[in-house]
Amino acid sequence: MYKKILVAIDGSQSSYNALDAALKLAKQFDSELYLVSVVNTANLPMNVGVSYAPGLTKDLEDSARKDIKKATDIVSQTDVPYRAVLLDGEPREELTKFPKEEGIDLIVMGKTGTSAFTRFFVGSVTRYVSEHTDINLLVVA
Repeated sequence: MYKKILVAIDGSQSSYNALDAALKLAKQFDSELYLVSVVNTANLPMNVGVSYAPGLTKDLEDSARKDIKKATDIVSQTDVPYRAVLLDGEPREELTKFPKEEGIDLIVMGKTGTSAFTRFFVGSVTRYVSEHTDINLLVVA
């Protein structure tokens, strides 16, 4: 039923709960997992035309790589095939665009992300994806 399952990884406990649920489904349906993290390069701060992007982008990429590494370490202990993907851009947009491009059958996401502060100002990525995708979506607490 689900041949390609995308799991959104942002380092939050909720995203690792989503990974656990996705692993169970992948074993059941003999699916390939796509472990996807998005470096939010769309909302970097600017100050009078000077971008803080170079250092901040590197820090964000390093953090995302660490999160993906943790997820791959978990999945590699199973026999489930997977791909780890690091994307750059606005997470809400990337998590609706990438699954369509890759023919993903199911998106699995945590209910909440890493920061209440970020959710307040940027909006819930999970909510946005649920409203803007036509791909099946499983939201995990």
